[in-house]
Amino acid sequence: MSIIVFRLNKLVLVVTCGLLALLLVGCDTPGVKPQPGAYTTAKSGIQLADSKVADAAGLASPERDHLLLDAAEIYLQAGRALTAESVLAKIDSDTLDIGRLARYSLVAAELALANELYPEAAQLLANPRLDTGIRDQPAELRARWHRVRGELFAILGDESRSAFEYTRLVPLLTDDNEVRGIHDRIWKSLSRLSDEEIYQGANLSSDEVMGGWLRLAAATRETQGDIGLQVDRIRHWQQANPTHPAAKTLPHSLQQATLISAATPDTIALLLPGDGEYKLAAETIRDGILAAYYEVLTNGGEVPTLVFYDTQTAPITEIYQQAVAAGADMILGPLRRDQLSTLLAQPVLPIPVLGLNYVEDSVTGHDNVYQFGLSIRDEAAQIAERAWLAGHRSVLAITPETGWGNGALEAFRDSWHQRGGRVTATITYATATNDYTPLLEPAFLVKHSRERAQRLQRLLGKNLDFTPRRRGDVDMIFLIANPEHGRQIKPTLDFLYAADLPVFSTSHIYNGAPNPGQDRDLDGIAFSAMPWTVKAFTSGNIRPRAGLPGAYRNLFAMGADAYRLHQWLELLKSLPNTQIHGYTGGLAMDGERRIVRTQPWAIFRDGRAVPATLIGPQSAATR
Repeated sequence: MSIIVFRLNKLVLVVTCGLLALLLVGCDTPGVKPQPGAYTTAKSGIQLADSKVADAAGLASPERDHLLLDAAEIYLQAGRALTAESVLAKIDSDTLDIGRLARYSLVAAELALANELYPEAAQLLANPRLDTGIRDQPAELRARWHRVRGELFAILGDESRSAFEYTRLVPLLTDDNEVRGIHDRIWKSLSRLSDEEIYQGANLSSDEVMGGWLRLAAATRETQGDIGLQVDRIRHWQQANPTHPAAKTLPHSLQQATLISAATPDTIALLLPGDGEYKLAAETIRDGILAAYYEVLTNGGEVPTLVFYDTQTAPITEIYQQAVAAGADMILGPLRRDQLSTLLAQPVLPIPVLGLNYVEDSVTGHDNVYQFGLSIRDEAAQIAERAWLAGHRSVLAITPETGWGNGALEAFRDSWHQRGGRVTATITYATATNDYTPLLEPAFLVKHSRERAQRLQRLLGKNLDFTPRRRGDVDMIFLIANPEHGRQIKPTLDFLYAADLPVFSTSHIYNGAPNPGQDRDLDGIAFSAMPWTVKAFTSGNIRPRAGLPGAYRNLFAMGADAYRLHQWLELLKSLPNTQIHGYTGGLAMDGERRIVRTQPWAIFRDGRAVPATLIGPQSAATR
């Protein structure tokens, strides 16, 4: 007997039931005659479900289970999720044929999603019996199966499997607009894959449709730095694959790329400080810009003219006007936040600006001013989302006593609390700390465990075989640390009996310089990675120089992305759901024209940073 029981979060029942109402198909059972209009109102639907439950009471399996499954679907469709849960728990799923097992799994998964139990939902939809058996089911049920799986895998960040499910959905659709929408979803998932997944999948996939999609993705990934070359590659792919679904209906962003390819800037002015406290940061960003520039030249692409302006020599408004007068078509910079704020305050800005920082809570009437930077607040909020999807609910935070550390903690806490999570304890450390045991031990209540054991030994009058325990009301750790601090903190956590707690960290834990010998102390830490730091994510040759301090290495990658972005801004603005692959993350644009980065997930294993997933199902890229 397979029993599935969930406790539902009432806040999300309305959303879940609404989705199910769109997904459910008719499910009349032979021998049970629904009344006319039975599905037209919630009341009549519930009456039909009640009737099915009553009829089931007098039957044996499998007829009993068939009626209960029909009733569970109707209850959930009518908004009675708790009743649906109760009925579903009475079903012996081992008695169900493939079609009913698929329906049973979908309803159970919807109930899991209603309680935000994403790993459990994924497990329900990964039944090996259904992987092959679903192929022989009616088209409507197959479409429902592939759609729900595609949506779930996208939520979990398993973009390869999401894309694969959507390729199976497309042949079952009859509406051209819906096909276009699903093609856009496939492309969105593919744009989030690592270089390794794309290139290996393009070479190894045995599935004709998925392989074609991956080869199209490979062609565009190779030409991310030059939109003109990318358009040529897309046309060549279409000519070589005329019968592929994507050749007939290109994703919207690829169609738009063709339209904007002729409107890229001819001259770009770089507004960066040449002296002062920002000098090294500016030089590093400049080097990244030039690295991306020369990469395009090496690949035979066309590049704009770059003109450099020192923002320390005059007010930023004067320098902007100088660049305009000299014929610049676009501005990259400024880097300093105060200078960017000054530009935003100007009534008229005749040429576009990609500011290399973020002005918090900025309100501007300029529709041609964009902001791009490395926001740790955005990164911390994304970690909260990922940890929640992985099933964690109670966190202990360990962060440095710095302004940026406090900002990241605030962003994580806000995102965590919005989801209903709990921050059990917060520990802040000075960056000069050498011994973390006195700082961390009180928070894990290990001393309390020892004291309880001592009291028990005194009460019993004999020694006990005892191992101290840490507190039990924490299921993960949120850590902000650079590699040096992390190599001390993680072993201290293990010493304090917290080796079993998952540790989620920001990208600061790894600076892209492999050091397996020392980084073994970081094993098990999962972190939000800068793609350029993990070879599997980004296979290009753009890397900062070896001697660059760790705190500046990501700025080099930011410079490379800033150069690439100059030709994609119009597309990202017109298609907010579009993302391009960058060295600092997947790059998209929000409603305030801020570039938002989505970073991939990595983990330390044997002292090396390698790609990681939240759930870890087999990749579909090589199917």
